[in-house]
Amino acid sequence: MPRRPTRRRGHHVILLVVTCVCAALACAPASLALEPDEIALVVNSRVPAGRELAEFYARQRHIPDGRIIEVDPDPMSGSGLADEIPFTAYEPRVAGPVRQWIVSHGLRGRIKCLVTFWGMPLRIGPRKLTLPEAGELDSLKGEMTALRGSIEPQIAALERSAVELDPKFAAASGKELAQLIARFAAAIEALSRSLPQVVDPAARNTRFLELISVAESLLGSDRATELMSRPALSRLAPRPPTTQDAARANQNIQRAEQALAEANGYDPDTARRKAVRELARKSLGAIGEAQVLAAQIDTFRTEESQSALDSEMALLWWRGYPRARWLLNPLQWRGKINPLPSPAPTLMVTRLDGPSVQTVRSLIETSLQVEAQGLVGQVVLDARGLPASESYGKYDQVIRNLNDLLQARTSLKVTFDDKPELIAAHSVKDPIALYCGWYSLRNYQPPGPFAPGAVGFHVASFELISLRGRDEHGWVRGLLSDGMCATVGSVAEPYLQSFPRADEFFGLLLTGKLTLAEVYWRTTPMVSWMQDCVGDPLYLPYKRNPPLRVEDLPSNLRGAVEGF
Repeated sequence: MPRRPTRRRGHHVILLVVTCVCAALACAPASLALEPDEIALVVNSRVPAGRELAEFYARQRHIPDGRIIEVDPDPMSGSGLADEIPFTAYEPRVAGPVRQWIVSHGLRGRIKCLVTFWGMPLRIGPRKLTLPEAGELDSLKGEMTALRGSIEPQIAALERSAVELDPKFAAASGKELAQLIARFAAAIEALSRSLPQVVDPAARNTRFLELISVAESLLGSDRATELMSRPALSRLAPRPPTTQDAARANQNIQRAEQALAEANGYDPDTARRKAVRELARKSLGAIGEAQVLAAQIDTFRTEESQSALDSEMALLWWRGYPRARWLLNPLQWRGKINPLPSPAPTLMVTRLDGPSVQTVRSLIETSLQVEAQGLVGQVVLDARGLPASESYGKYDQVIRNLNDLLQARTSLKVTFDDKPELIAAHSVKDPIALYCGWYSLRNYQPPGPFAPGAVGFHVASFELISLRGRDEHGWVRGLLSDGMCATVGSVAEPYLQSFPRADEFFGLLLTGKLTLAEVYWRTTPMVSWMQDCVGDPLYLPYKRNPPLRVEDLPSNLRGAVEGF
């Protein structure tokens, strides 16, 4: 499983903020606190067994009546049991119908978690541009080149002014959009420092008006007003913006953002994209228009555009975001410390699926039984003996961290292996409650028997390619077949950094404070990507007699439980 460079999709926000010039917009993760009435169940209308399982689960977990959403993901699949649907089918046949159902039932603000069932596809196939799309992309790139060409001279004029006032100011170079924004911010900062030193009021006013003119052209009048409200600039203005002026500008900006989002839609087409650019041109200035244009160009990227259906559905309320590669998960607990820009709420999504209908039914029944009694069994951790300084060794260290925590803070029996070889199949004799190991690619070798209600995952690529294929030897199918009730796997190459950290995932689970869905979604790093969580979202295996107290967790991880 190769590690890939840290390059990822940029955060997609219809209106990107010039963070060095104006206040950054950020949304902290919403409180999760998952309850049965915050869940909706998604089934394939062509698979009656999936609906029967959903009805059974709803009765067992007291999900409110009428919470089953039927969709038809791929009518070409015949029986409906397809592992993958075409990229073009996702929005019209899955996301759109689910979104419409939630809205029509007045549940948009209520549903926090979706559960997909037996019969729903695992994966969305890769995107391929049509000839018209490729033509539009070329046109958008041409527009961007022209727009950058009109922005750069205006910034260069401000830079010249800044150099004239302060010869020590060194203007940066670069004509890409991010570079232009950085140059603009640096020039404004330099002028903010230098203008108060200009003795001649007329000369100072002339340069200030030049700055205002460029700011209005590049940011739009409302963002320029916000900029001029900064103390360093407001004291230079002949008529500084009042508090009312700044508040009115902020309201106008918020209205513009909302209008842009609505115009963009969930599945933007050529006409929508053009309308968004026109709105941006009128209200956001040249830089705002260029940012919208850059976001539109980004949505045409096709590299690594396949994804787990459930991971994509987490972004059900996000409008027109890019689908190539991944986005950082706004629900991850680390986002509480460094909030991630999020244009809309993010949902938790888990799956109740398996090699057979009976496997799924048993999973539901066992989860409830174990939850009432408490999960009992040992922990098996299978590291590889790699030094933490190596790229792969970083995940080895995560497993070692978990071992250290369990040894120091719990009385659980832990079987810990830190040798290159995988723990020999069936060599562990006592029942296993928790398991984490790696890296036996699509070659399931259980270390021993799993206790009823066991939770665990194997860190390796492609372990959830299929659950029902005749020649399927992935770990997800194997673990579920052997009685595990909750696991994690990837539907395509996920890269190592996309897996939940073992010390975080199992550490939170062992406190008994968070449901399976909350544990997974607070620790999985990426969305619109390859990972999937199979299990009852409400499962609390350590609800009774939790082995770890919240205060036993590392200090930084405690916030993942508290304060949401």
